[in-house]
Amino acid sequence: MRKTILLAAMLIATSIAFSQTPLTVAVNFSGTTTEGASFDLFETLAGGQYVCVDFFYTT
Repeated sequence: MRKTILLAAMLIATSIAFSQTPLTVAVNFSGTTTEGASFDLFETLAGGQYVCVDFFYTT
């Protein structure tokens, strides 16, 4: 039983570790701020600004 639990925990930990994108990779996208201004991710980063993306969803 212990071996089964240990194996399951290792599989879960491995799947979580490989499911995230490395911090050196970004996909370009366009969006709109809460104030209504549109932006492009790569243009913002090229301008030397930091970007914090918060995905918040309500139903």
